[in-house]
Amino acid sequence: MKLKSVLKTLGASIAILAVIFVGLALWGLSKLPSAFEIRQGLTPPALKTTAAKTSMVNHTSAVENSQLTTTSDATEKDLTRQQNSNQDALAEHTAKVLLEDFTDSRKPLIETCHNLGKASESHLLRDPTNASAKTFFHSLAKGEKDPLVESAAPILRYVFRAPGMSNAVDMILKSEEQKDPSLLKKAEFYYEIYRAGGFLKENTRAMDEILQKTYNLHYLARAVAQKPELARDPNTLSFCEQMEKNINHSDTYNADEAAQEMQKFFAASGIDAKQLGYDPNYRSQVKMNISNSQVRLNDAWVLRLFTRDIEKAHQEPAQN
Repeated sequence: MKLKSVLKTLGASIAILAVIFVGLALWGLSKLPSAFEIRQGLTPPALKTTAAKTSMVNHTSAVENSQLTTTSDATEKDLTRQQNSNQDALAEHTAKVLLEDFTDSRKPLIETCHNLGKASESHLLRDPTNASAKTFFHSLAKGEKDPLVESAAPILRYVFRAPGMSNAVDMILKSEEQKDPSLLKKAEFYYEIYRAGGFLKENTRAMDEILQKTYNLHYLARAVAQKPELARDPNTLSFCEQMEKNINHSDTYNADEAAQEMQKFFAASGIDAKQLGYDPNYRSQVKMNISNSQVRLNDAWVLRLFTRDIEKAHQEPAQN
């Protein structure tokens, strides 16, 4: 067969494969949620429920304390308005944090040591076993510089600063303007999602180190919350700054040596590490899952802080 015929046949085959591939891709994209649909679910259902329940309790207390007399219809409308207001505020805080904090690579991954004195006032761990994601996003959106909140944020900042993630977030947040985007726009969105996922899959070791380092810094902040006088101790501040610098500059790190240093710090500070909840044997082992619209990070100690919120989100998927 002449070379020209071979090339012609090969070209036709490639064209056919391209048509088939594009057809399958378009069919697949049509089944995937758009950026707008993801935008609608930006605030986790459980958090919306929590906000609604909180507003109902606060409203009821206010009514009882002031001994207001209103009709049931009026009360129902007031409650609905308050619930919507709380849900809108939560969605606004989440969007603001994503856009102005997590995706902003100009900001350091963490900046908390000079605010250690605020640890004892932290609202994040009023429940010692479960933090509130609502409180977490509120604190970051308002710039409260809560050291316990800040210690949980670096891994999320790293994830959302992955190549492609900023573009994907921007498309989600601007999707209100185009509720039914074209397949081409949807393809662009998922290209960015998978680009970010590919980067993160190749950098699980970096994420493991961030999680390991911030785990120790988080428990240093917990120790200061338990003994506020530690915030004024130069040794504590120096130890904290050493860890903060290591996180921001990706310095070399040995998890075993760091765990030993943490135990020495607790012992010198009169802190019972076990009672505090610190596990010297904890070692991060990140696992990445990339699905249609999500880049999921498994086995992260940060997620364990929000166990209750996550469980509620799975139990109440229909509530928006």
